[in-house]
Amino acid sequence: MSRFRFLFGWEFRNLLRFPVLELLVGFAVYLAVLSGEGGTSFNFPASIGSQIASHIQRHFHTKVQYLYVPMLFAAVVFASVGIAREIEAGYVKVMLSYPMRRRDLFLAKFLSCFLATLAIVGGAAFAVMFVQNWSVSLYIVSFPFTVFSVLVLLVVQTFYVTCVAAVVAVLSKNTALSFIGSFGVLYLPDYMSGLIGVKVPFLPPDSTGILGNFLLLGDTSAFWRLYDLTTFLEATVVPILIGAVLFQFSYVYFTRRFDVV
Repeated sequence: MSRFRFLFGWEFRNLLRFPVLELLVGFAVYLAVLSGEGGTSFNFPASIGSQIASHIQRHFHTKVQYLYVPMLFAAVVFASVGIAREIEAGYVKVMLSYPMRRRDLFLAKFLSCFLATLAIVGGAAFAVMFVQNWSVSLYIVSFPFTVFSVLVLLVVQTFYVTCVAAVVAVLSKNTALSFIGSFGVLYLPDYMSGLIGVKVPFLPPDSTGILGNFLLLGDTSAFWRLYDLTTFLEATVVPILIGAVLFQFSYVYFTRRFDVV
């Protein structure tokens, strides 16, 4: 376990050495602010906490969807640099020449990509909240369920994006192919759905919007007037299932089938 912690810490720090981290945070904040959702600044007195909670929930749950593009960009960059580039350059072969388990190496790389991406979009979400509604954001610690629900949305969306980026990086073994392929797989469905005006409820960010509405509205008639049970299950179960299958595939391939020679 201590060896894995050291390996994970090294991989995580290695990703954060790139100056692209700061650019990604700025890019995420810019896109979320540009969306214009929830941009009005409010000066709520502390006595009307329900209004504060409602505004914070609407703001955060909307912003998670707008953070999808910088989220996928971050995950693609980290997977391409942390996995595909190191395979292409032969660093993985060198690392595996030491007494090191392939399982530990893969998990360290995957977790570092996942947590680095989650840290970027999570920080961006709270930064946008402060920039647009600084007076309301002062009360955020008073609403732990809102913080928890936003983290759930970010974790689910980040997990799916990281799994897709990781499997493309492992299979391509090439930095450029990994970046282009992952970006295409993750962004084209969202772009095409927006272009033709058709929602894709089983893929982010549309699935994230449905899950966010459920967390915002709860199991009420207002939510079920918008969505049926099939759509709800597609939005909540299918992205996690797809991510889990892709993670398992990339894990098995890297640990058992991957040839570093």
